[in-house]
Amino acid sequence: MKHAMQKREHGQDFARPGFKLSPVAAGCAVLVLSLTGIAHAQQTAENTVVVTGIRKGIEDAISVKKNSNSIVEAISAEDIGKLPDTSIAESIARLPGLSAQRVNGQAQQISIRGTSGDLSTVTLNGREQASTSASRVVEYDQYPSELINGVTVYKTADSSLVGQGLSGTVDLQTVKPLAFGGRTISLNARGEKNSLGSESPGAPSTGNRFSASYIDQFANRTIGLAVGVAHSDKPNVNNFFETWNWVEGNNGVPAGVKAPQGVKGLAITGNSKRDGVIGVLEWRPSKNFISTLDTYYSKLSQNEIRRGVEVPLESWSGANFSNLNIVNGLAVGGTINASPVIRNNWFTKESDIKAFGWNNKFTVDQWTAVADFSHSSANIHEKLIEINSGRSAGNISYNYLNGRDIPTFTFADSLSDPSAISIGGKYGDGYVNAPSLSDKLNSIRFSLKRDFTDGMISSAEVGVNYSKREKTKEHLETGFDKIGAGTFSPGVLYSPQDLSFIGLPSTLSWDIPGVLSSNFGPYKAAVLNPWGATKNWSLTEKVTTGYAKLNLETMVSNIPVSGNVGAQVVRTDQSSTSNALLSWPIAALVPITDGKTYTDVLPSVNLAANLPGDQVIRFGIGKSIARAKLDELNAAREVGLSNGKTGTPSGNGGNAQLDPWKADYIDLSYEKYFGKKAYVSAAIFHKNLKSYIYKQTTPYDFSAMNIAGATTNIGTFTQPVNGQGGKLEGLELAVSLPLDLLTSALDGFGLTANLSLTNSAISIKDSRFGSQSIPLPGLSKSVANITAYYEKNGYSARISQRRRSDFVGEIGGPGGQNELTFVKADNVVDLQLGYDFSSGFAKGASLLFQVNNLTDTAFQTYSGSPDRPRGYQKYGRQMFVGINYKM
Repeated sequence: MKHAMQKREHGQDFARPGFKLSPVAAGCAVLVLSLTGIAHAQQTAENTVVVTGIRKGIEDAISVKKNSNSIVEAISAEDIGKLPDTSIAESIARLPGLSAQRVNGQAQQISIRGTSGDLSTVTLNGREQASTSASRVVEYDQYPSELINGVTVYKTADSSLVGQGLSGTVDLQTVKPLAFGGRTISLNARGEKNSLGSESPGAPSTGNRFSASYIDQFANRTIGLAVGVAHSDKPNVNNFFETWNWVEGNNGVPAGVKAPQGVKGLAITGNSKRDGVIGVLEWRPSKNFISTLDTYYSKLSQNEIRRGVEVPLESWSGANFSNLNIVNGLAVGGTINASPVIRNNWFTKESDIKAFGWNNKFTVDQWTAVADFSHSSANIHEKLIEINSGRSAGNISYNYLNGRDIPTFTFADSLSDPSAISIGGKYGDGYVNAPSLSDKLNSIRFSLKRDFTDGMISSAEVGVNYSKREKTKEHLETGFDKIGAGTFSPGVLYSPQDLSFIGLPSTLSWDIPGVLSSNFGPYKAAVLNPWGATKNWSLTEKVTTGYAKLNLETMVSNIPVSGNVGAQVVRTDQSSTSNALLSWPIAALVPITDGKTYTDVLPSVNLAANLPGDQVIRFGIGKSIARAKLDELNAAREVGLSNGKTGTPSGNGGNAQLDPWKADYIDLSYEKYFGKKAYVSAAIFHKNLKSYIYKQTTPYDFSAMNIAGATTNIGTFTQPVNGQGGKLEGLELAVSLPLDLLTSALDGFGLTANLSLTNSAISIKDSRFGSQSIPLPGLSKSVANITAYYEKNGYSARISQRRRSDFVGEIGGPGGQNELTFVKADNVVDLQLGYDFSSGFAKGASLLFQVNNLTDTAFQTYSGSPDRPRGYQKYGRQMFVGINYKM
């Protein structure tokens, strides 16, 4: 029944930002009720014109969704080098069931269906990628949107999809040059400005983006070539305030009352430079053979100056609280006598990604064989130089109940008087932290497919994929001492750093390289033996995946049904090498290697029933896994005697014997299409998490450690462990509609919207939160996106909003380490205006004006409950003016 597949010519969904929940839900309901009218209008509005721009991107994405056997969402470029957003992650976050967490003002970490980014996988042209984080999470800002032609998000598994995630798989796709009708050249240039301006001496407030793409065909269209380059220089501005945490036991605070552990206010300024290059070479000497070579390279350089003040408030710092205002067990106001630290820190980060793939496809009669070879590598080098400067203890009044997002801290003493502030101080002089990571992933794959012309089985496929991944972390660090009396040399001081935007007084500001050369002797970061050696580890992961799949195409009660049924057998061999630190009563290192081999069988079924009226019902069921974070699998551990006093051993570290996250899932989706112009859909899903991973303190046998002074071998160990699972379920509603299908008076106007409601009873006992249970990381109970657009006669306008409710997210630390934290509801609005020249001397050119984060929304976090604020970051509006040219 080949006509069933021929009818489904394209497919994928394009979901965009949203207003608040109620408008999105109401909009979806109204549009569903309008189906009859739209269907009638469609009969008189066939494809009589060639669409471009916004409409083209939407229609191509709808086609991908419509034609897929799996439940997928998609994004398609509006033109060469023109994804809808400046960031790939921002475009992906607008899709139904997906959401993003902002990092440095941009969407970076993607959550699929209420799960953390670690439970999904990112592939480039179908191949798993190395990452620049300590875990498996791919950081999307390494992938310029100008070099990506499309994105497909698989929500259900497909047995031929290797390296897929538990929650979903995001496949980034570059262009195929032989798919183009002729030579295509595209040039893009944009200028950027941040609304917060230059808030620190020497800091940039403007930036730029340039890209160029060239696509051509040669030798009678047997050879295709695509080359693309992209450059960006982005100003980084971050108004930062943080309460470290809320703790008990501070001096002067009654028992059972929590008070701030410490506070920090910074002006973070600098820039990020990124350069990316892609190359695709296709060779098709005959219709039976095609060979494709694709390469990708991206380098990201980040440079930040962090100026401000930090005040430790725990008892060890000598801080004393008085005159407290205690509300609900929290010391939300009062007076503190404490010693502030004036910070002028310098952070740099260099990261790069390389990817290479060579795919060969042979077809003989009904047989198709594929051989694919790939390599991906990533490297990251960070350096944080901290220069301390302090003054004697003084009184600080504070108030967290001031009706603002940021508490008020008033210092009795000046923080910008150089005569009262000296280099170094109570908490040390200087420190350098320089972690680095290396990740290499090599893969080889073979598959064989047989097509059939009769029967319900349209084709059968078998294949095998072998990959080897090697990840290493080296953590260098050292403290360094001032030379001389600790006074600042002439000429190194700048004007005081203004911190009024976060309610703090101005602080002393200086030329960091000048102070380093004048006031500090030589220093060199190194592995701190033995105390820092457990931060260094290596991991090897070998994965062999065998799969078999039957593609189906048949009739059931006169209804065309297509899909696939298959299974993967995945064998994983993981091992890690590091050190165990015997920290009490001696400091000694013991080399350690640990690991595990395990096998998972992952069946999957995808079925799509094509009902009359361009309606599709999809069903998916199967099993999926997500291997543990790479940094969780490290074998490093620190062990000793509890509190250094008893004979009972204790310890903490990674766990190289972790099993993966595991889930059984079932999905059901209804989709109504109107050609490739519009669609409306509703989907429900249910996941039964058989296992998840979290940190826990459990009994442990230390007999192999031979710990001196131990009176027993049984103690406690804190490490990531496999815990019992639970249920995760949700509802997703989506619509994409050009409004001229409702009435010709709205010609040019359109709307895309989606609403996702996700629920889970899973709560995690993570040691970082003590006895408090936390929700599943990445889970927002509600996520809404809406985009309203206009495109006609060359003019285009688009306003988009994405909103997600509170969730547990991850914030980054040194060396790509992430820490869980509670994130407040996030609401981001973007605006884009444009004009395309269709005739005259400027034909092929288009103008663009764009504002990201139009409402200048802050990113806020809290510690366990909303009445305990933690972090506040404001990034400003990013404004772009640009020109595109295509020929």
